[in-house]
Amino acid sequence: LPAHASPRLADSDADGIASVLRPAVTMAPLEARAIWLNASLLRWPGVGASGRFRLHHSADGAIFAETGARVTGADGALDLEVFAGAVPPEVEAGFRHVANGVTLRTTADADTLRTLHQQQLLLVQEDAEGRVLRATRLQTAAALDQLYAMAEHATLGATIARGHTTFALWAPTARNVALCIYDSGTGSARSLEPMRRDTATGVWSAALDGDLSGRYYTYLVDVHVDGVGVVRNRVTDPYAVSLTTDSRRAYVADLRSPRLKPPGWDTTPTPQRVQAPTDAVIYELHVRDFSIGDGTVRPEFRGKYLAFTQDDTQGMRHLKALAAAGVTDVHLLPVFDFGTVPEVGCVTPSPDGPPDGESQQAAVTAVSARDCFNWGYDPVHFTAPEGSYATDAADGAVRILEFRRMVQALHRA
Repeated sequence: LPAHASPRLADSDADGIASVLRPAVTMAPLEARAIWLNASLLRWPGVGASGRFRLHHSADGAIFAETGARVTGADGALDLEVFAGAVPPEVEAGFRHVANGVTLRTTADADTLRTLHQQQLLLVQEDAEGRVLRATRLQTAAALDQLYAMAEHATLGATIARGHTTFALWAPTARNVALCIYDSGTGSARSLEPMRRDTATGVWSAALDGDLSGRYYTYLVDVHVDGVGVVRNRVTDPYAVSLTTDSRRAYVADLRSPRLKPPGWDTTPTPQRVQAPTDAVIYELHVRDFSIGDGTVRPEFRGKYLAFTQDDTQGMRHLKALAAAGVTDVHLLPVFDFGTVPEVGCVTPSPDGPPDGESQQAAVTAVSARDCFNWGYDPVHFTAPEGSYATDAADGAVRILEFRRMVQALHRA
């Protein structure tokens, strides 16, 4: 399948797929030692200024570089000049950690550089006959930040307004992006929509007719991956506000919609804030730990957001007593979507033997990949609630509603 080929509807029918569209030419993996300082300046730590420096590029990842031979498989190369001037102070300040080495500059225009960052790039130090002395991949973050600075003002994710649902994804290095729309959290895609790339921002977008609230979606992203080739990844939206089970699909939601607000959401008062940060008395709390062992909580609510909505439980009585004693804030351990806990079918270790025996550790290790407990410091989506704390992880609306009901209950308490 050519690297630029459009996806087919069949490509969108299953979850968790990544496929190599065009494999890279086999060569030993290189470290990414060179660093873009901004859009036009590069630093190669530990390398002197002798020889010729060229930035080779290939749309299909076909570059092969072997010491003592000429580079093959490149579509072209930019000649880089050794930069003897002063690096702007604000740029230098951001790379104080980088060791000394040759600083290089390209005079290519911004549009050319944007195109090149969608391809395989290899920085090569060559001798006078064009033979490879050294070669390295590059760290590109600073270049992308400057080339696509206008993306700061972009609205990303799925938004609903004026009779349309717009999807926007920042993927500046992608070769192609397509949008898969699903009617539910399972089953085949109902449609596959092309997305348009904005050159100035690197944002891919598609605007569809109608309010698609309640639908699910993923993106198919074709991108060059060093050492692998051009790969098609199925991904969820990093800006999703909710998901289906185990983050397999993103959920389209308008958080202003009444159907996503529990009764009284807009009128529930927020507790009065402290006058100064030093007046805050903060209680740190883990959602699952709060109620998983509390026999006064309804069994189906234990370890869930909804445990906070039951007023007459040991946990809520304790929180109210803390509030009366002067606690001003509850700080929840991470409640955004995290990756470690299976949102359906997780297990709890059941060790045998004495409490001080080695069987405890063995029991925990045996189920560590399926354990119901985690601190939550392995986020996948920062703007979506964690599904293992919801009573139904498969329904994207449920975790939003139940999270908001928890917030209401804590405010009342």
